[in-house]
Amino acid sequence: MSHGEESLTVYGELDQGQRIRRLGVSFGRGHLDKRLDGESATGSALAEVVPIQSLGPDSHELIEGGPSGRRRLLDWGVFHVERGYLEAWQRYRRLLGQRNTALKGPGPPATELRVWTTALSETGEDMHRLRAAYVARLGVSVAEQGQALLGADLTLEYRRGWPPGVSLEHALAASESRDRLSGHTEVGPHRADIAVYVDGRKVETVASRGQQKLVVAALILAQEQVLSAALGARGLLLVDDPAAELDSDALDRLVARLLRIESQLIFTGLGPIALPSDVSCARFHVERGRVRAL
Repeated sequence: MSHGEESLTVYGELDQGQRIRRLGVSFGRGHLDKRLDGESATGSALAEVVPIQSLGPDSHELIEGGPSGRRRLLDWGVFHVERGYLEAWQRYRRLLGQRNTALKGPGPPATELRVWTTALSETGEDMHRLRAAYVARLGVSVAEQGQALLGADLTLEYRRGWPPGVSLEHALAASESRDRLSGHTEVGPHRADIAVYVDGRKVETVASRGQQKLVVAALILAQEQVLSAALGARGLLLVDDPAAELDSDALDRLVARLLRIESQLIFTGLGPIALPSDVSCARFHVERGRVRAL
């Protein structure tokens, strides 16, 4: 890492066995530059090479907050595991914007709106199939992590974003009058969510902050497990202040599960982080912008 008066550059190398990948990100003069193996790259290209997740003191907000955070968690996993998802997601967002623009206009002809509706529904159904396949994989790993971290049955319910039992095209047609009044599309994969249950009850109604953090940890660890099983890939998991909101027993369970995954771990905290004596790792102390090896 290097600091300039108005710039920051972060560089790293990833050993993939047969190949060393070189990644870099620099920010200066209001511009973010991303590089992969010396060439300009997109954020999705970097994300594909280095799958990164994080677990921190505010992770409980994934449970307490709205569905957008849970959709991002879901899309992260589908992007890395299900081939073709990024293309479908990008096309869906583009078509959604075009349909919404048409809805806000001075009354688009029915035939024009039908074109956007048909294209949006086809791509949305593709997204749904890929998401559903991923959630089926994820649920198995989530159950395992839930037992280890909470001693409870942890289950997921995937809510696709439109009523069950009907096609997306039918749901969009049924919602057209409401869509015209609101000026945006009310149903579709952009409204999807994941509900999480502990022993059959919704997590947010029965779990403490500490338990919610363990639930989020179970989701993240399950994603790492699915990623490794599907692709043989290792991710990068950033764990900030793991002791926050947890008693000593819960912290021990969490650390034990973290140390079982294949991903590279980076722990950060305001004080020393207790790890088992047989764990060997590099340790650093940061004070007033200076990094010192311990």
